[in-house]
Amino acid sequence: MPNRESSRIAKNTFLLYLRMIIVMAVNLWTVRLVLKALGVVDYGIYDVVAGIVAMIHSVSTVLSSSAQRYYSFYLGKKSVDDIQKVFTACINIFVVFSLLTLVIGESIGMWLVNSHLVIPFERLAAANWVFHFSILSLIFLMLQTPFAAVVIAEEDMGIFSIVSLVECFAKFLLALWLSYATYDRLFLYGGGLMVIALISFIFYLWIVYRKYSVFKYIKVSISKSLYKEIVSFSGWILVASVAGISMNQLSTIFVNIFFGPTVNAARAISFQVNNLLNSFCGSFTTAIRPPMIKSYAQGNYNKLNLIFSISNKILYYGMLMISLPLFLEMETLFQLWLNTKDEQTILFSRLILIYVVILSLNTPITFIIYATGRVKEYHLLVEIPIILSAPITYVLFKMSAPAYAAYIVLIIAVIVSHVFRLYSIRKWYADFDLIAYIRGFLLPALYITIFVVLFVSLVNYSIGNGLCRIILTLSLSVISISILSILFGISKTEKVFLLSMVKEVWCKFTRNGIK
Repeated sequence: MPNRESSRIAKNTFLLYLRMIIVMAVNLWTVRLVLKALGVVDYGIYDVVAGIVAMIHSVSTVLSSSAQRYYSFYLGKKSVDDIQKVFTACINIFVVFSLLTLVIGESIGMWLVNSHLVIPFERLAAANWVFHFSILSLIFLMLQTPFAAVVIAEEDMGIFSIVSLVECFAKFLLALWLSYATYDRLFLYGGGLMVIALISFIFYLWIVYRKYSVFKYIKVSISKSLYKEIVSFSGWILVASVAGISMNQLSTIFVNIFFGPTVNAARAISFQVNNLLNSFCGSFTTAIRPPMIKSYAQGNYNKLNLIFSISNKILYYGMLMISLPLFLEMETLFQLWLNTKDEQTILFSRLILIYVVILSLNTPITFIIYATGRVKEYHLLVEIPIILSAPITYVLFKMSAPAYAAYIVLIIAVIVSHVFRLYSIRKWYADFDLIAYIRGFLLPALYITIFVVLFVSLVNYSIGNGLCRIILTLSLSVISISILSILFGISKTEKVFLLSMVKEVWCKFTRNGIK
């Protein structure tokens, strides 16, 4: 791989991880402030009401993936005319879907909130306002998406990191203000988040038109075939998004119906842990997605395979490195973080850790399939167990299963789905070697995981409670996984590549700084 390319990937990864560390730290404190300001019931109400909006948000997520795919693909082809046509088409599509979101949200969404959710009567008016604010926040996010996708496709992660950090600190200041507000805090929280979404949209709109001259909105007739291609591509990714909703938001609604808003609050906190770990995963995948798609567009499959192999290992071992000490020290960390030792919240959070670690295996495979354009065949197969998870959860709840059953179903579904993903990539990407993937990644990862879990757990349980145990557990997890993955999990070629990336970024940093 050319030095310039590897240096850019390394620099972007560094910037995104730096962003992730700051965002994680600030978000942890923000959640504590919001939970304290709103209280358990209002926090649970916000989670389930915002969950309804997140169901509609699936359309925005889908179109964002499509926009990034087409931008990166044509940037790899160096086709300015096609880039401008795709950019124009994406903006038009997002405007239409924003209008549809407003109609659907204010009709079906409002009916669901007022007719089916378990919300105390005295908080119903505030819940309705939160829903209206959330719909507007979603519309601003949808309108922002084609512009934010430009920044990511151009691999300008410095700007992306700055914007996300500003959003993060704005939400922190909002949470801090809530602690002193005398008006309805649930109302103020929803309205504040809407304002932050509006400002973010305006900034992305400004930066794209100011910095990226190739991305211009052109006033020419766009062929129906291009709209059809983008929407068709998006439509099949929508299946994946619906599957994600089935796992998360529909299950959240079922938890509300069967167990009430208090259990929703415990579930919401566990998914804050999920969001923090996804920030870790997303920081790296955001950096590797554009070069993977560009490599495929250029026909450089050796480079693509190298990025794919390295990204699998960095994602998995990195997630394991963080998740293991969190799993073992969850009770102590919750006591320090939220001043609670609620057993249900701790159990939910531990189960979500297992799910997130397994889920990290999926992303690099999905990126390659998106590059090939075989989204229809891919999602028709791999999302079946995911989509079924929500109705299975509902049936289990009807049979008096406990609330944590939703997480068990989630974990089993993502494991089965990964098997289907391997079948799909083997079928639609000829350069994928399944045997090499199993021998070079899955089996070493399994052996390393078993050893490290047993070793770190044994040390953890042999030491008394306290800050020293947390530090020791984290240190042992990082050191043991790092050593074992370098010795047994990474090939010689990958070691050389990673070392060159580190050297290049370090030299650039010491000479000029990260720009």
